[in-house]
Amino acid sequence: MKTNFTSKMAYFILSFVFLIITASFLFSNFTGFTMGSAKEVAEVDGTPVTTREYQMALSRQIEFFSQMMGGGNIDPKQLEALGIKQTVLNGLIQQKLVLNASKEMGLYISLDEIKAEIKNLPYFQTTNKFDVNLYRNVLQSNGYTPSQFEDLVGNDVKQRKMEDLFQATIVSPSYVKDILKFKNSKIIVHAVKIPRQSLAPMVSVSADEVKAYIADPANLKTLQSVYDENLTQYNKPEQVKARHILIKGQDKAAQEKINKIRAMVTTKNFAQVASKETQDNTGTANGGELGWFSRGRMVPEFDDAAFKLAKGSISEPIKTSFGFHIIYVEDKQTAEVKSLDDVKPELARIALQKTKAQDLDKLLKETEARLMTELSKNDLSEIEANSKKLDMQFFKSIEVNKFDQTVGSLSLSPAEADQLFAAKDGEITNFGNPGTIYLIKIISKTDHTAADAKVAELEKTEQTNQNQTFGRRLRDELVKMMRDKSKVVTNPALM
Repeated sequence: MKTNFTSKMAYFILSFVFLIITASFLFSNFTGFTMGSAKEVAEVDGTPVTTREYQMALSRQIEFFSQMMGGGNIDPKQLEALGIKQTVLNGLIQQKLVLNASKEMGLYISLDEIKAEIKNLPYFQTTNKFDVNLYRNVLQSNGYTPSQFEDLVGNDVKQRKMEDLFQATIVSPSYVKDILKFKNSKIIVHAVKIPRQSLAPMVSVSADEVKAYIADPANLKTLQSVYDENLTQYNKPEQVKARHILIKGQDKAAQEKINKIRAMVTTKNFAQVASKETQDNTGTANGGELGWFSRGRMVPEFDDAAFKLAKGSISEPIKTSFGFHIIYVEDKQTAEVKSLDDVKPELARIALQKTKAQDLDKLLKETEARLMTELSKNDLSEIEANSKKLDMQFFKSIEVNKFDQTVGSLSLSPAEADQLFAAKDGEITNFGNPGTIYLIKIISKTDHTAADAKVAELEKTEQTNQNQTFGRRLRDELVKMMRDKSKVVTNPALM
């Protein structure tokens, strides 16, 4: 099985690398993340993450997200909501951990390697040849000395060599053949899984029981607790459902273009015009659709305009940091706030349903028996209907292979997978317990072993995939181990 193969292989690979680098950590004290002095953004075992490299990495990441969101500036609120600063810092810390690992492993980069790397960089070349004067001028204009830049390039080469080491992981051909064998061992199944508590809404509760429950002061605390748990359900903010057309840019040409579009657009043709004219990359495929959103999701100028518009109306051009927008508000929902008193009957019913353990157990058994009958007869219409009403997972005619051991979004344990693949066509396997109904019916079994002519090609592809998988796991485990053993100091005030 996948779990056993992966665990054994990873153990041998990781043990070899870890033995090389662990010695220096045996007598160190792990302090995790601590607040440091205000010199650098962070330090990893004394190796600094400088303010300069953090700001450069942050700028690149902001540019990436800005392009994803249609261009323009990202304001501080969006920066915070996306967690960009912490993501950038975590990435730089990981780089330092990998570099420190390279030192512990004795990875050496010669000056000749660094020079060769620099000479091949295109921005230091004139007519495809390294230009030493250009090199010095570029460094000087960016505030670097040659030795500082050579250190940066050396670290970059080390990073690549470490990545090459991770990717050089090679799994055995027999392991690859076993994986393909498991992947080609497939079954088609119907599967249904229902947690016991999801059946609670079907338990009968009378109006008199609800009244009596509310009248008892001893139940007030329970009602308040259930209300607090579902607070967002009873306190819904104002929302709008909108589409928009974006023309990027802040200049006169952009403004003239958006004005022309506004003159032609109507509620009937808005989606069609948006698909053709918008410069929001995601909007071309869906007619500029933004779906439902509450205040604070968009930049302030866009928010203000959208929430002031009446349902079914189109705005005049709105200028934001992304460019010029036309907004069409298709629908609106007013804010809704329900107090505890407003929803006490509903909450009392929920609480009573949960307490009726015997009724719920009886319903669980009846539901399981009904599902067994319906699966046996391949009568799936009722199961599909109930899956929309209840917290039920239902998978119809889904393929399962012995390697992945998953049924849709459901995972099988190795023992469950063995039991399922040992079952016969038409057989229903019950993986349920007192708290869950979990039934899987075998529809058919297939062995998709490839023809001899394709075996070599499949094995080659699988070999590459597994090498990459183990390489990534090796890197992740190495970084995790070093992070657990290293002293990482951060200065959030400089972020």
